[in-house]
Amino acid sequence: MKRANRWSLAFADLSLLMLGFVVLSFVRPENFADVAEIKAPSKKFEWPTASLYESSEAMLTATGKEKAKAVAGSANERASRVILSITGSAAGSARLDAWELSAARMASFARALKAEGVEESAIIFGERGQSDDDTPQQLIVSIQHNHSNIAAADGTGLASR
Repeated sequence: MKRANRWSLAFADLSLLMLGFVVLSFVRPENFADVAEIKAPSKKFEWPTASLYESSEAMLTATGKEKAKAVAGSANERASRVILSITGSAAGSARLDAWELSAARMASFARALKAEGVEESAIIFGERGQSDDDTPQQLIVSIQHNHSNIAAADGTGLASR
């Protein structure tokens, strides 16, 4: 019985991997200065959730509604993405645990943004960060303004010159 060479399969895998790297080398930008142009400027806000929401609830207070209106006004000035994240710890209630409360608070703020005219597709949920200490919970809102030179017509997302 003839024994097959086991190394031929590994060689084929290695060859395909090298071919993939060659293809990817042609896709990347010519120099690293192009990558710096891709980043869109952003505005970042961090607010304690105690001032934005009812205690142990996800309902916005009057201050929270004002903040949502201000964010929506800034986001609607030009094409933007609004990224919502939440950090820190907040005491849950009998109805919601800490994770559910955090998610519900981000969703509540997103609904307020949508009611103020921000496109639903422009609202992105970020992460829920847990700090090691008992830091009060904060809502982090990042508004990234898009520029016309960020996305290329070919769909690569790289600005061409």
